[in-house]
Amino acid sequence: MSTPLLSSNTAQTLGAAAASMTNDARFSFLQRFREQRLSNLRPLGDFFDKNRISFTSSFHTISQRWNYNLQYFSANYLLIILALGIYAIITSWWLVFTILFVFGGFYMISRLDGPLTVGGTALSPSTLYTSYAAISLFLLIFSGATGVIFWIIGAAALVILGHAAILEPGIEGDFSADGQV
Repeated sequence: MSTPLLSSNTAQTLGAAAASMTNDARFSFLQRFREQRLSNLRPLGDFFDKNRISFTSSFHTISQRWNYNLQYFSANYLLIILALGIYAIITSWWLVFTILFVFGGFYMISRLDGPLTVGGTALSPSTLYTSYAAISLFLLIFSGATGVIFWIIGAAALVILGHAAILEPGIEGDFSADGQV
């Protein structure tokens, strides 16, 4: 007999925390994101349908497939971009440190109640934000953030446009309103 990973008390506490988080105005964007963007998430069987894979050399056919598949699978492609972004961030420790440094510093500055006094000099919050933004920009350049951004763009374009080019539109494409595909 296996033991559960969470006790019922812990599960109830986590459930209550998740429910309060969705009701919190600060996290309402997550609920809107889930309702608006992820509501069109297509099943994996439809996304990886091997019966609809076909190769073509006609650019006209490829562009028609791109038009259809980029709309039809937009939520799936968004998840691919998010997964590539998370992978790129967690595999670069300098970038993880920089992101934590940037968000942590701006959070700490936002929590100050008035000017910060360092060595007899009072620094206003606007001065702190400006100097911290300059330091953060330097750290982002040093940690390779631009390389990561371009890697995400390139990898996502290769995967998404490649998938959209080889997957034929489904039967629902024959009944689309624009009739292009």
